[in-house]
Amino acid sequence: MLCEICGEEEASNTCRLCGRRVCGKHYNFNQNICRICEEALCSVCGRNLSIGYCKICGRIICEDCSVELSIVEYVCIDCYRKTIGSL
Repeated sequence: MLCEICGEEEASNTCRLCGRRVCGKHYNFNQNICRICEEALCSVCGRNLSIGYCKICGRIICEDCSVELSIVEYVCIDCYRKTIGSL
């Protein structure tokens, strides 16, 4: 099977987050994830895939590290704590 990212090299690794089969060039061996998931990791915790952006700081955030303000608006837990702490 060829790498699902480049389509050129043999896929010898499986991403633990998305299941994508990738070559060594497109795999982060420290985190056991593909390079696509690596780019989509939450900027706060660095463990989970992001679901959106913080309305205040703009970082990508996962469900665990976000506070939903509305159906389409989120803030990260860091910005939420700073806002609540300043009230």
